[in-house]
Amino acid sequence: MDFELTDEQRMLRETARQFVAKVCPAEQAKKWDEESAVPPELFSGMADLGWFSLPFPAEEGGDGGGPVELIVLAEELGRASFDVAMCYIGVLIPGITVFRWGTEPQRDFIRDQVMTGRHRLAVGLSEPDSGSDAAALRTTAEDRGDHFVVRGQKAWCTGAGLPDTTIATYVRTGPREPKHSGISLLLIDPESPGVEVRRTPTLARHILGTNEVFFGDVVVPKENLVGPAGEGWKVMLSNIELEKVIITGGYLGAAQATLDEMLEFARTRQAFGRPVGTFQAIAHAIADLQTEIDSARLLAYRAAWLLAQGKPCTREGSMAKLKGSETYVAAARLGMQVCAGHGFSTESVMSFRYRESIVATISGGTSQIQRNGIARSMGLRTY
Repeated sequence: MDFELTDEQRMLRETARQFVAKVCPAEQAKKWDEESAVPPELFSGMADLGWFSLPFPAEEGGDGGGPVELIVLAEELGRASFDVAMCYIGVLIPGITVFRWGTEPQRDFIRDQVMTGRHRLAVGLSEPDSGSDAAALRTTAEDRGDHFVVRGQKAWCTGAGLPDTTIATYVRTGPREPKHSGISLLLIDPESPGVEVRRTPTLARHILGTNEVFFGDVVVPKENLVGPAGEGWKVMLSNIELEKVIITGGYLGAAQATLDEMLEFARTRQAFGRPVGTFQAIAHAIADLQTEIDSARLLAYRAAWLLAQGKPCTREGSMAKLKGSETYVAAARLGMQVCAGHGFSTESVMSFRYRESIVATISGGTSQIQRNGIARSMGLRTY
């Protein structure tokens, strides 16, 4: 495994770092979060730099980037905030899925609308009674010949309420047993009659927003089916390792930025006649945290490298997601302790990091689910 980035990858990292500094520094990301703002300059800036076309094949209109390029980019965006990184990741993953499994018209839609940043995708998978047990979903799509009629409810749909967005919705088109069968993926326009999108109040992640989506006898054309009917579980799993890797990049950037912020505070804040960072209790805690971040980075880049080589990385992806998410939570918690009252003030970026970090071990697959997957790879089936 070669840990050295190529010249192109280093250039991508530097471009992304400059983009964050100019368009979405942490203070700006915090402001957007507090205002629940949808910043057009963020999305248009990403599109202008060609990032939405980055992972697609060059012969299909993309830039031919791979997992390593994506994690490099996600890590830099995560330095602004994890929500900023998700403004990119959340569109990219369903876009890749639709492009991989879709019909030619659907692939044209990805080329013309998603790669150019004109349109976004959101994912509707979780439901009020099915989160980690995603295959227990109840939303149904009844086959009516040339269309489906969708009934049910989705929860925790990130970005589903933004304008110019299509919801990639996992529905049940077959019997509930065996529960991993009979699931299909449909592209649903939230402006369709019978669709209602409601914003869910949350502690953070207010740029993209989290939503409940209700489907009341929604007519969805048959041509909106992505992949084979009844094989939506396989469709969903096809990019799960890549999703874990890129999400972990966002955690890494946020955790590193959190450490950098507390380190600057520890160097300048005086107590008992000296910088607080020179007290061993604080210095050791910060040193331990940098070690944890670097450990998470190694796990994540190992998984990205395996994916780039076409090798399976189910276990490695789960390890990366587990370590990356828990490290971001630990970084924000330590940052609050080091910055003390200054961090507790809601005017501080650290308070924003703390709010945002809490959901890292829940969204995108809980830490417990990641541990289940790792244990299963070791021959220990936990359920």
